[in-house]
Amino acid sequence: MMFQRAEVTASKLALRIRMVVLALIAAVAISASFTQANAASLPSDDEQEILIRTTLMTFNDANMTGNYSVLHAKASKELQAQLSIEKLFETFKPFRTNRLFFEDIVYEDYDSYEDAKFDSDGALVLAGVFKTDRVKVSYRLEFVNNDAIWKWSGIRVNADKLR
Repeated sequence: MMFQRAEVTASKLALRIRMVVLALIAAVAISASFTQANAASLPSDDEQEILIRTTLMTFNDANMTGNYSVLHAKASKELQAQLSIEKLFETFKPFRTNRLFFEDIVYEDYDSYEDAKFDSDGALVLAGVFKTDRVKVSYRLEFVNNDAIWKWSGIRVNADKLR
Protein backbone atom coordinates (compact mmCIF):
# COMPACT_ATOMS: atom_id res chain seq x y z
CA MET A 1 0.00 0.00 0.00
CA MET A 2 2.83 2.36 0.83
CA PHE A 3 4.46 1.57 -2.50
CA GLN A 4 1.26 2.44 -4.40
CA ARG A 5 0.99 5.77 -2.55
CA ALA A 6 4.58 6.61 -3.49
CA GLU A 7 3.79 5.78 -7.14
CA VAL A 8 0.68 7.96 -7.08
CA THR A 9 2.60 10.81 -5.45
CA ALA A 10 5.45 10.47 -7.96
CA SER A 11 2.95 10.33 -10.78
CA LYS A 12 1.15 13.44 -9.49
CA LEU A 13 4.50 15.22 -9.13
CA ALA A 14 5.46 14.29 -12.69
CA LEU A 15 2.08 15.53 -13.93
CA ARG A 16 2.50 18.82 -12.06
CA ILE A 17 6.01 19.25 -13.46
CA ARG A 18 4.67 18.64 -16.98
CA MET A 19 1.89 21.16 -16.37
CA VAL A 20 4.38 23.76 -15.13
CA VAL A 21 6.65 23.13 -18.13
CA LEU A 22 3.69 23.40 -20.51
CA ALA A 23 2.59 26.62 -18.80
CA LEU A 24 6.10 28.04 -19.21
CA ILE A 25 6.17 27.03 -22.88
CA ALA A 26 2.77 28.66 -23.39
CA ALA A 27 3.95 31.83 -21.64
CA VAL A 28 7.05 31.99 -23.85
CA ALA A 29 4.93 31.42 -26.98
CA ILE A 30 2.46 34.14 -25.98
CA SER A 31 5.33 36.50 -25.22
CA ALA A 32 6.90 35.74 -28.60
CA SER A 33 3.62 36.40 -30.39
CA PHE A 34 3.32 39.79 -28.66
CA THR A 35 6.89 40.60 -29.72
CA GLN A 36 6.11 39.60 -33.31
CA ALA A 37 2.93 41.67 -33.25
CA ASN A 38 4.89 44.68 -32.03
CA ALA A 39 7.57 44.10 -34.66
CA ALA A 40 4.85 44.00 -37.29
CA SER A 41 3.26 47.30 -36.28
CA LEU A 42 3.62 50.21 -38.67
CA PRO A 43 6.41 52.65 -37.90
CA SER A 44 5.34 56.18 -36.97
CA ASP A 45 5.03 58.86 -39.67
CA ASP A 46 8.42 60.28 -38.65
CA GLU A 47 10.04 56.84 -38.79
CA GLN A 48 8.49 56.26 -42.23
CA GLU A 49 9.89 59.56 -43.48
CA ILE A 50 13.35 58.65 -42.19
CA LEU A 51 13.16 55.26 -43.93
CA ILE A 52 12.12 56.88 -47.21
CA ARG A 53 14.70 59.66 -47.21
CA THR A 54 17.68 57.64 -45.98
CA THR A 55 16.97 54.76 -48.37
CA LEU A 56 16.56 57.06 -51.37
CA MET A 57 19.67 59.04 -50.44
CA THR A 58 21.72 55.87 -50.01
CA PHE A 59 20.39 54.66 -53.36
CA ASN A 60 21.24 58.00 -55.00
CA ASP A 61 24.73 58.08 -53.46
CA ALA A 62 25.38 54.55 -54.75
CA ASN A 63 24.32 55.60 -58.23
CA MET A 64 26.42 58.78 -58.15
CA THR A 65 29.57 56.99 -56.97
CA GLY A 66 29.10 53.53 -58.48
CA ASN A 67 29.79 52.11 -55.01
CA TYR A 68 26.89 49.92 -53.89
CA SER A 69 28.46 48.47 -50.74
CA VAL A 70 26.51 50.68 -48.30
CA LEU A 71 23.23 50.12 -50.16
CA HIS A 72 23.94 46.38 -50.00
CA ALA A 73 24.79 46.59 -46.28
CA LYS A 74 21.48 48.34 -45.57
CA ALA A 75 19.50 45.58 -47.34
CA SER A 76 17.72 42.79 -45.52
CA LYS A 77 19.65 39.63 -44.67
CA GLU A 78 17.53 37.71 -47.16
CA LEU A 79 18.26 40.17 -49.99
CA GLN A 80 21.97 40.30 -49.17
CA ALA A 81 22.10 36.51 -49.54
CA GLN A 82 20.42 36.67 -52.95
CA LEU A 83 21.91 39.83 -54.47
CA SER A 84 25.58 40.71 -54.74
CA ILE A 85 27.06 44.20 -54.85
CA GLU A 86 28.01 43.50 -58.46
CA LYS A 87 24.39 42.65 -59.30
CA LEU A 88 23.24 45.93 -57.76
CA PHE A 89 25.88 47.73 -59.84
CA GLU A 90 24.54 46.14 -63.03
CA THR A 91 20.87 46.51 -62.14
CA PHE A 92 21.08 50.25 -61.54
CA LYS A 93 23.43 51.05 -64.43
CA PRO A 94 20.74 53.14 -66.22
CA PHE A 95 20.73 55.61 -63.33
CA ARG A 96 24.48 56.14 -63.73
CA THR A 97 24.46 56.17 -67.53
CA ASN A 98 21.59 58.68 -67.71
CA ARG A 99 22.83 60.66 -64.72
CA LEU A 100 19.48 60.31 -62.97
CA PHE A 101 20.62 61.78 -59.70
CA PHE A 102 18.24 63.43 -57.27
CA GLU A 103 20.09 64.64 -54.18
CA ASP A 104 17.90 67.76 -54.08
CA ILE A 105 14.88 65.74 -52.89
CA VAL A 106 16.46 65.51 -49.46
CA TYR A 107 14.79 68.76 -48.43
CA GLU A 108 11.61 68.53 -50.54
CA ASP A 109 8.18 67.48 -49.37
CA TYR A 110 6.79 64.26 -50.74
CA ASP A 111 3.37 62.86 -51.46
CA SER A 112 2.44 59.30 -50.58
CA TYR A 113 0.65 57.34 -53.27
CA GLU A 114 -0.89 55.12 -50.66
CA ASP A 115 -0.92 54.70 -46.92
CA ALA A 116 1.89 52.66 -45.43
CA LYS A 117 0.90 49.00 -45.32
CA PHE A 118 2.18 45.46 -45.09
CA ASP A 119 2.02 43.42 -48.29
CA SER A 120 0.97 39.77 -48.49
CA ASP A 121 4.55 38.69 -47.68
CA GLY A 122 4.65 40.87 -44.55
CA ALA A 123 6.94 43.56 -46.00
CA LEU A 124 6.32 47.19 -45.09
CA VAL A 125 5.48 49.11 -48.27
CA LEU A 126 6.07 52.86 -48.60
CA ALA A 127 5.24 54.46 -51.96
CA GLY A 128 5.12 58.04 -53.13
CA VAL A 129 6.68 60.79 -55.16
CA PHE A 130 9.10 63.69 -54.71
CA LYS A 131 9.03 66.52 -57.21
CA THR A 132 11.61 69.27 -57.58
CA ASP A 133 12.12 71.86 -60.31
CA ARG A 134 14.34 69.47 -62.22
CA VAL A 135 13.25 65.93 -61.37
CA LYS A 136 10.26 63.84 -60.38
CA VAL A 137 11.13 60.76 -58.33
CA SER A 138 8.49 58.07 -57.88
CA TYR A 139 9.31 55.28 -55.47
CA ARG A 140 8.00 52.07 -53.99
CA LEU A 141 10.15 50.83 -51.12
CA GLU A 142 9.73 47.57 -49.25
CA PHE A 143 11.21 46.86 -45.85
CA VAL A 144 11.46 43.90 -43.50
CA ASN A 145 12.37 43.97 -39.87
CA ASN A 146 15.71 42.25 -39.23
CA ASP A 147 16.74 42.20 -35.56
CA ALA A 148 14.46 45.18 -34.74
CA ILE A 149 15.88 47.27 -37.61
CA TRP A 150 13.98 48.06 -40.79
CA LYS A 151 16.05 46.89 -43.77
CA TRP A 152 15.09 47.46 -47.39
CA SER A 153 13.99 44.37 -49.27
CA GLY A 154 12.71 45.94 -52.46
CA ILE A 155 13.31 49.21 -54.23
CA ARG A 156 11.60 50.56 -57.32
CA VAL A 157 12.54 54.08 -58.32
CA ASN A 158 11.61 56.04 -61.42
CA ALA A 159 13.41 59.37 -61.87
CA ASP A 160 12.22 61.65 -64.67
CA LYS A 161 14.14 64.77 -65.59
CA LEU A 162 11.77 67.71 -65.91
CA ARG A 163 14.13 70.07 -67.73
